[in-house]
Amino acid sequence: MDLVGPLEAEDTWALARCLTAMGAAVAPSTAGLSVHGPLRGSDHEVILDAGESGTAARFLAALAAATPGRFRLVGSPRLERRPMAGLVAALRAGGADVASEGQGDRMPLAIRGGTLRSGPLTVDATSSSQFVSALLLAAVAVEGGLEVHPEGPFPSAPYVEATRDALEAFGHGVSVDGGGFRVGRGASASPRRYEIPGDYSSAIPLLACAGILGGEVGVAGLAWPSRDADAGALACLASMGLELSMEPGRVRAACDGAVRPLEAVATDFPDSVPALAALAAFSPGTSRIAGIAHLRGKESDRIASVAALLRAAGGSVREERDALVIDGGLSLPRAARLPTAADHRLVMAASLIALRRSGTLIEGPGHVRKSYPRFFADLESLLLR
Repeated sequence: MDLVGPLEAEDTWALARCLTAMGAAVAPSTAGLSVHGPLRGSDHEVILDAGESGTAARFLAALAAATPGRFRLVGSPRLERRPMAGLVAALRAGGADVASEGQGDRMPLAIRGGTLRSGPLTVDATSSSQFVSALLLAAVAVEGGLEVHPEGPFPSAPYVEATRDALEAFGHGVSVDGGGFRVGRGASASPRRYEIPGDYSSAIPLLACAGILGGEVGVAGLAWPSRDADAGALACLASMGLELSMEPGRVRAACDGAVRPLEAVATDFPDSVPALAALAAFSPGTSRIAGIAHLRGKESDRIASVAALLRAAGGSVREERDALVIDGGLSLPRAARLPTAADHRLVMAASLIALRRSGTLIEGPGHVRKSYPRFFADLESLLLR
């Protein structure tokens, strides 16, 4: 089948390499990517290197547990520090043979595939909604399916609904029962083509440019209405005074004056927090972005990293356990060197700050390759119009 308009970034290629190692055929096509199965096990250990992709690592851990064979899931040192315990515990409860070589059930993981069995599973997803999505996706590879019960409130919950939508689009049955999800392999064939909507977490920094410099910014390729969790950040932009226009396939943001402070609970759209914080730094008054404790387990500790970024730019910010409190009015009296903790979302946020001051140096700009290699080219195209 063809995947139309896939994200062309390091995270995508990491997942594609791992699926190829598991026996899938993944190749570029005129539409985007051509993907064909089935996955095949092996008597020798197959190395699955997820690079720096947390999404790939979580999805692959569950898929490997459902696929006959022997697998070792590894990644970069930074990825191997990220949370996995809730997912590993759920897989083991379902009979999967998963051994952790990291502290606190972190990666690397040695997985004897094909051991995950059908039945109900409870998963502690308070660290990441990806634990739930991983089990839902793996359920179609388990004879008899799975019943997945998330435990406790979990961040980025709309992404679980997006996972459910994708499974149904591929012909698999998903039902909701008592707060849990029952997933079974569908009898109908998968579609020949599947169109992937644009990524709001990458679009939000571009839309925020309208608030940084004034004017209007339009981003095409975005579904509306959308299940994308980071689409929730649009309401934050609106509350800060940006005028938004949403229609199927395009979102526009316009701003003629100063932006207002932000008061928001950003539990469901954590990837947009760095860009929102950068925009809030230029508003008058005090902004507070709360409900973001889980950002400490991202590519960097994004609460600490955003605070360090804003301070380096001359701003005033206070860290709380699950919040950032930002005193606005940042004026960038001089060019600054902006730290980004080798985090792609911090690079994008630093770029917004740098728009107000020529000569500002952004550390590690190449890290945008992880999710958005064309970020600077697209940012430049906005500035040249």
